[in-house]
Amino acid sequence: MNLNQPTAPAIGVDLHGLKLAFQSPDLPLRERFEEIYGHLPRLNGAGSDVFIGWHIHKLPSAPPPPPGMPVIAEGPLVGYYGQGQLVAIRMPKYGLITVDLDQQRLVGAVTRNTLEAYGAFEDVLLISLAPLYRRRGWFPLHAFAALAPTGKVALISGQMGAGKTTTGLALLSAGWKLLSNDSPLLRLRPDGQVEALAYPGRLSAFDDSLARFEGLRRFIPPEAESKAEAAVIDLLGPSGPQKRAFRAEEAFTEPWAASGLAGGIFFPQVIPGLGQSELVEVSPKEAVLQLMPQAIEGWDKAAIGQTLHLLGKLVEQAPCYQLRLSPQVEQLPALISRGM
Repeated sequence: MNLNQPTAPAIGVDLHGLKLAFQSPDLPLRERFEEIYGHLPRLNGAGSDVFIGWHIHKLPSAPPPPPGMPVIAEGPLVGYYGQGQLVAIRMPKYGLITVDLDQQRLVGAVTRNTLEAYGAFEDVLLISLAPLYRRRGWFPLHAFAALAPTGKVALISGQMGAGKTTTGLALLSAGWKLLSNDSPLLRLRPDGQVEALAYPGRLSAFDDSLARFEGLRRFIPPEAESKAEAAVIDLLGPSGPQKRAFRAEEAFTEPWAASGLAGGIFFPQVIPGLGQSELVEVSPKEAVLQLMPQAIEGWDKAAIGQTLHLLGKLVEQAPCYQLRLSPQVEQLPALISRGM
């Protein structure tokens, strides 16, 4: 914590029974946390399960790794350093967060890039919280998750540009409920079923995706052109057109669901010239191979076995498909419903 500034009261929220407390002397960080997590139930009284203490670092790059802390895994975008129950996570552009796995505390400094780059705040927070979530049996998956009127959850997983967000927005526009724009938490229930838990985050899309939906066109600035801007899109992504970020409540009425059983896994792929979207079955083995990079962090070796076990259960439970996308987004809700 930055000792040179007064400390504001912690913001406490309840995430599926897990009490999170976020504290920072810096108003912009508190406002961003409120923007993303503010729709969750508030904590009554003192006490929390997980404490998050952040402040804004004065320099444009992250502090150096803690001296004497051995390297677990190191790359140009994220480095992990560990000693006992302490894990330091350093993202050179975005900050240094030390996670105490025993005390359930995340303390560190983040750069202003964390507030200015699209999705960086959400990404840094999730990357820092993920090892704690996994030790609770909650496994983040990089996917869009939406609850169908039937009560089953569609998990739409793919790399940037595959059509994941456009597909998800088509579902929400048809009355489905949002569990997560980017990172639902999967858990294995005692009955062996895989359940998806909602995870906070803003919706976001490129202008060409927003333009496909009458109710979302208002999020495109009048002066903007689809390819007019260039900016860093997210923490681990390349440069390209800037996404528009907005709260789900700004676009849809009562958009959130809390949880649901996984009902289908869809890997979108845009097919130029395709007249009608279609589903092509994917084997469970192939589905697991596609899901592994979206669910497993190689540095966290203690959680790899559990994650693989959960993914195996997931593909046994939910049918898996390649979702071959045409420009006709209005077809998608009925097509995905048939797949579940």
